[in-house]
Amino acid sequence: MKRRHFVAAAVMAGAVKVSVSSPLNRMLSEKEAVREGKSIHESILTLDTHVDLEIDPEKDVLDLGKRLENRKVDLVKMREGGLDAVFFAVWVGQKELTEAEYAEAYKTALLLFGAIHRMCEELNGDLIELALTPDDVVRINKKGKLVAAIGIENGFPLGMDIARVKEFYDLGARYITLTHMGYNQLGDSSNRSKEIPAEKFGGLTDFGKQVVQEMNRLGMMVDVSHVSINSFYDALSVSKAPVIASHSGCRAVCDVERNLDDDQLRALKGNGGVIQVVAYGGYVKKPAEEANLASFADHIDHAVNLIGIDHVGIGADFDGGGGIPGYNDASECMNVTVELVRRGYSREDIEKIWGGNLLRVWREVEKIAANVRDERK
Repeated sequence: MKRRHFVAAAVMAGAVKVSVSSPLNRMLSEKEAVREGKSIHESILTLDTHVDLEIDPEKDVLDLGKRLENRKVDLVKMREGGLDAVFFAVWVGQKELTEAEYAEAYKTALLLFGAIHRMCEELNGDLIELALTPDDVVRINKKGKLVAAIGIENGFPLGMDIARVKEFYDLGARYITLTHMGYNQLGDSSNRSKEIPAEKFGGLTDFGKQVVQEMNRLGMMVDVSHVSINSFYDALSVSKAPVIASHSGCRAVCDVERNLDDDQLRALKGNGGVIQVVAYGGYVKKPAEEANLASFADHIDHAVNLIGIDHVGIGADFDGGGGIPGYNDASECMNVTVELVRRGYSREDIEKIWGGNLLRVWREVEKIAANVRDERK
C-alpha cells in the first residue's frame, strides 16, 4: 500500500462555486472539495509526461531516493504528492547541424539514458522501476513502486542516422519530442534558441518524416510539443498513430507560440492524441509571475471544453522550468486533483487527466506498430 502525504492547497472560506467553464455545475464547501480530492488522488494512478534531468550525467549518478532541495522531482516528493509515474526526459540542447555536434549530442543522450537506468536498477531499485509498456506502468504501480519511463526531448541526438531511433527505443525511450528551441534536422520549431532560428524548412524535413514513420513502426509516441505549426500538421499527416504534446498549454488561454491554438487542439482530437498541460509559468499566464494553480487549471478547462475529456493530460515540465504557486513540485500534485474537484470534475474525469488518456494513446501506438510491422512482412 502506497503512503501519501497531502500538501494542502490554500483553503478558501465558505462554499466554492465551480467554474462556469467546467463540465459540471455543483457547489462544494472547501472542506468537501479537499476531502473528495484526497480520496480520489489516493485511489488513481497519476502520471506526468515530462520531467527534465538538469544534471551532469558524468558526475551525477541520479540518486533521487532522498530529498533534493535543488530538484522539483525526487522520489520523496513523488511519494509526498502521490505522483506515481513520470517520464524522465533525455534532453540535449539544440546546436548547429554538423557531424561534430550530432556526435556530441548522441554521446550526451547515451549518458543520460545510462543515468536513468542506474537510478532504477542499482541505486533505487527497491523504490522505482523502469516501464517499457503501458502495462508495465500499471503492473509496477500495483506493486507499490514508483514508475519511471523515458522520453527524448529533441530529436537532435539522432543525427542523420535513422537506426538510432530503434537504438533509443531499445534503451527505453517511448516518445521523441521532434524539435526543441530552434530548428533541427527533423524540422522547424515553435521558437528560436539564442543561436538557432525557429524555422528554416517550412515544416518537417524528409528525414523528419522518415523518423515519424519509424517511430510508428516501433511503437514510439510522436511528441509535437516545441514544433512549429507547419511541423505539427506535417507530423499529424505522416503519423499513422495518435500523437502527444508532452508539455504544452492552450494558446487561447495564454497567447505564446509554444502553446497550441484551438485549430491545433481540434486536429489533435481528430488524430486521437492528447495534450499534456504544462505548468511552466510563461506558458500558463501573462505575465508569468501571475501564473498559479488556478490559471494552470484554466488550460485544462479550455482543452476539455474544446476537445473533450479524453484528450487532456498533465506534463508539468518540472526541473525544466515548470512549477507555479500551488503546484510547484511533485509534492504538490494532490493540489491539482483538489482544484479539479472544485471545478466539478468527476473521479473518472480526473483519472483520465492524470494518466488514463496518455496510457490509452500509448496502447494505441503499440497496437498500430504491430499492424505496421505485420503489413511489412
